[in-house]
Amino acid sequence: MASLLPEDYSLDRMRRYYAHFSSTPMTPTSKIRTDAATIGTTTEAARLERQRKAAQVAEDYYDLVSPMYENGWGQRFHYTPLTPGLSISDSMTAYEKEFARITGLKKGMRVLDLGCGVGGPARSFAQLVGVEVVGITNSKWHVERGQALTKEAGLEGQVTFVQGDYMHLPFEDASFDAAYAFEALCYCPDPTVVYKEAYRVLKPGGLFAFADWTMTDKFDVTQKEHLKIRNWIEYGNGVTRMPLVQEMRDGLKKTGFEVFHEEDMAHRSSPGPWYYGPAGNVRWAHDWQDFWKVFQMSPLFLFVVGIAYRILVFVGLCPKEALNVMDTMWYCCRSVAIGGKMGIFSPIYMFASRKPDGK
Repeated sequence: MASLLPEDYSLDRMRRYYAHFSSTPMTPTSKIRTDAATIGTTTEAARLERQRKAAQVAEDYYDLVSPMYENGWGQRFHYTPLTPGLSISDSMTAYEKEFARITGLKKGMRVLDLGCGVGGPARSFAQLVGVEVVGITNSKWHVERGQALTKEAGLEGQVTFVQGDYMHLPFEDASFDAAYAFEALCYCPDPTVVYKEAYRVLKPGGLFAFADWTMTDKFDVTQKEHLKIRNWIEYGNGVTRMPLVQEMRDGLKKTGFEVFHEEDMAHRSSPGPWYYGPAGNVRWAHDWQDFWKVFQMSPLFLFVVGIAYRILVFVGLCPKEALNVMDTMWYCCRSVAIGGKMGIFSPIYMFASRKPDGK
C-alpha cells in the first residue's frame, strides 16, 4: 500500500499542491487537509488566482500523482473510447492509430508532442507510424522517466524529451511537420497561447491536432451542480480552468489554423462508455487485467482501502498524509465519471487542423 505515495514522497510536495486549493494560507507546518467546501464552491476570484499560476499548479500535481498514474493506468496518461472486443490498452492503441490517421501523420515527419507526459503516445506514434517525436513537458520527473522508458523500448534516437513550457516553446520557427497533444492543453489557462506557439513552430502546411478535456456544449454555467462537478474535475486533476468547446473552435480560427476535423471521440466508445474505468464499473472489463485496473477505482475498493489506510495510520505504519492522496484520487476518478455520465464533460474532444501553405 505504500505505493500510493510517490517514491520520493515528501510533505513539501503535497503542501505545494494542496496550497493551490486551500481557502487559508498554508505554511511549512500547516496541517494538510482536503477542503471539500472550497473545492465544490470555489469562487471565480480563486480560480483566476490559480490560472495565474497554472504551470506551477500542473507541475505540482503531476509531481505528486504521476507514479500512481503509471502504476494504476499505464504509461499512456490519457483516456480512450472503447473498441469492441479490445482491452483498455488495445483500445488506446486503436485510438492512437485513428488519431494519427485523421491527423495525417506520415513516416519521416518531425513531430512535436505538447505536454508529452512520460511519452506513451510518442512511443506509439514512433512505432506505429515511423515519425520522429520531440516531447516537451514542464515536469523533470516526466523527462527522466520518459527517457528511461524510451531506452527500454529501443527508441532513443526516434523519441526525445525536452523540459520546458509549451506556452513558450524553445524551438525555431517552422521547424516541425506536425504537432499534437493528448489531454494536455487544458492545463493552460488560455489554450490559444499554445495554439499560437504551435502555429509558429510548424512549417507551412504543417498539421496540428489534439484530443483534450473540455466542458461540452451541454455544460450550463447557471447550474450549481454543473459548476460543482467542474470544480471537482479541476481539483482532482490539477486543471486551473476547464476550456469550453466553443473556445477551442474560436482559438484555432483566431490563430489562423484551418480545421478539417472536429469530433467528440467519446461518442465512438462501444460497448461501454469511455468513463467506465474511472467510474469503477467492471461490467465492461475485457479481461482480468482490465478488471483489476477498473476495480481499483471502484467505490467498494476505495472504501475498503480507505479503512485499511486508516488502520495503518493509527498504528503508525503509514503517514497520515496518505489519506489526503486518497481523497485527491477520489476526486480525480469520480469527477470525470460523473461529468461524463452527465454529458457535460469529455476528455477526448478532438480537433485536427492545418497551417495554411505559404504562411
